[in-house]
Amino acid sequence: MTEKINTIENQFTLPSKWYFENSYLEREKTEIFLKEWQLVGSRTQIRNPGEILLAEVADNPIIVICQKDNTLKAFYNVCQHRGGPLAYENCSVSKLQCKYHGWVYELNGDLKNARGFNKTELNIEDFGLQPIHVTEWMGQVFVNLSNSPQDLHQHIDEIKTLTSPIDFSDYVFKFRQSYQINCNWKVYMDNFLEGFHIPFVHPELNKVIDYKSYKTEIYERFSLQWCPLDSELSPYGKSENSKENKAFYFTIYPNIILNIAPGRLQTNIVEPKNSKTCVVHFDYHFDNPEEADIEKDADFSEMVQQEDILICENVQKGLESKGYDKGKFSPLNEQGVFHFQSLVKSSLNL
Repeated sequence: MTEKINTIENQFTLPSKWYFENSYLEREKTEIFLKEWQLVGSRTQIRNPGEILLAEVADNPIIVICQKDNTLKAFYNVCQHRGGPLAYENCSVSKLQCKYHGWVYELNGDLKNARGFNKTELNIEDFGLQPIHVTEWMGQVFVNLSNSPQDLHQHIDEIKTLTSPIDFSDYVFKFRQSYQINCNWKVYMDNFLEGFHIPFVHPELNKVIDYKSYKTEIYERFSLQWCPLDSELSPYGKSENSKENKAFYFTIYPNIILNIAPGRLQTNIVEPKNSKTCVVHFDYHFDNPEEADIEKDADFSEMVQQEDILICENVQKGLESKGYDKGKFSPLNEQGVFHFQSLVKSSLNL
């Protein structure tokens, strides 16, 4: 018997229950989020020794710290005494002190002072912070909670070639805007992964991009959507190099988005909170933040995001209804969605 090849033409979309049943999210946390590299922020946020960056990955609190030699180390943001936090917010410190009982750690995670214990009661060398894998790529900071993560650079370095001559590695972080959305994290990812909806959901964005030239390209662990920008209508910067007057929309599996336009990088981190809710963090970076028209950019992005929130929350309702189970992919317009859903199924061995 001939084995049937899984192509976009013969495959259905994920069953609707994958978008609201808790059992699927729990498997995704274990098989996806605890194994894949997760973006946590910009290197420009932690340039100096003692500066810290906080994040959360699959309910695990994370702290990334710039060391005295300007390298980075990452740990669980958990004191080894009784589980208290070491920090509540991004800041700069000379040492890490638990907010619960005051244990003190060096920036490298070594326990320095175990308040309430003498030397005979506790060996401080046994109670250092629990480390996490951390790496940098193009000015962005990633962590991985698995014991033996795959090489992030091997998976996504090709993005640098695809965006050339744009080099966003030195773009400066300016601010973060976060949105809590009443939809499963995969609803948000599915929506981002196709431009098919743009003429109907985003009328103003549709004027800025050349939708007829909209392209989708699929790679092993990421996908790219791109199109030319109308330099007169675009809310983003304009480059003298015509090759740079494009919008690049990268999706790095499973939940990382890079929106690149002339002089600006916007990263999106899609963080599941429960099976029906996610938080999306928008981080804005600029080539020249003093000159960039940041307010214009942010206002335009806010408009587009509110349009996406409206449709995503209503799609979530549709998926939970008795009127839908699964659908089909458009071979021309939804290759990115098919690629993403195929990776999800592969991660879960389904």
